[in-house]
Amino acid sequence: MVNGQWPLEMFKRKYLQMEDPHEITYPPKELIKPPAAQRWMVDNMFDRRRIKFLPTARYTFRVMKKLLGILEEAMEDPEEDEISDDLTACFTEVLARADQDEMASIQERCPVTYTAPVSEENAVTVTIIEAPLLLACGGQTGNRTWAAALYLGSFLYNNGRHLIENRVILELGSGLGFVSILCGKHLRAKHVLMTDGSDAVMHLAKDNVALNGVDEVVESNVLLWGATGVHDIFRSGRQSMQLDLVLGADILYEPEDFPALMSTLRDLFARFPYLQILISNVVRSEFTLESFLDACSTNSLHVERLAIPTVPEEEQIGFFHSTFDPVHIYLITSPRKEHWPDGGIHDGAI
Repeated sequence: MVNGQWPLEMFKRKYLQMEDPHEITYPPKELIKPPAAQRWMVDNMFDRRRIKFLPTARYTFRVMKKLLGILEEAMEDPEEDEISDDLTACFTEVLARADQDEMASIQERCPVTYTAPVSEENAVTVTIIEAPLLLACGGQTGNRTWAAALYLGSFLYNNGRHLIENRVILELGSGLGFVSILCGKHLRAKHVLMTDGSDAVMHLAKDNVALNGVDEVVESNVLLWGATGVHDIFRSGRQSMQLDLVLGADILYEPEDFPALMSTLRDLFARFPYLQILISNVVRSEFTLESFLDACSTNSLHVERLAIPTVPEEEQIGFFHSTFDPVHIYLITSPRKEHWPDGGIHDGAI
């Protein structure tokens, strides 16, 4: 980093996560004006020859256009101040590639890089190929990473490592795999099985597993709630594995799916009575939440909301996510839990 200036690092993290250009806090012009700072941005954000995973050209164009506007305002002395040729060359190259219609841009899949919420220059990352501009409609919910997954990832990375390390994890409704890949890549899970109800989404998730180099730790399988037997989702030779923890992020979307979800949870608890389940959920509808809690009560499942502070958006330093709607994490357990194994959520907990 240039002289240890944190605003440049934050700018890079939000850019690589493709945060809304209007929401990004751009570094002050005094910081980005020096040639060394411009060189740093080229080398760490915009040079396609150096950086393996970059956002779309159209998105980069929007970010660089505003950045260059700030730089132009900072140029006070024509003899001494100038925008670097390399930065200008990057912008010219992006401009040539950014000429596409808006619908194509919205549907475009690209690498989105999520940086862990720690104040270190070389913080670890997870890169997901997704369509980050798609809205949650028309069966597209599995095509991008949502706030509940990032909230859960932040909790696990900073406060829940003991829940993941050397354990066997199952994820329900994994989508493109952010949470599962995080567990396998950076939280030292023994084994992770990510599942989703969509064959197409699972195919894309497998690509993301390979992209992040966790093929040996993270496996995937289609799981249809209420239809696929728990025994059938493990790869051959792993059916006898002891499952330690189940994760789910933003899977409480449609109340009509809750009976099938409850069937799968009952199946899991029947085989693994001491299992713990963590579900991260954006509370968009009180009716949906109450329907889920009622379904758990009807099925004699114990539900506890974990007391996890919400970090305001302006204070987040990684795994950036919206707090417009509240996000809750729920611990679900079976009534048959008189003797928990060591290391659970209530053993050296949160």
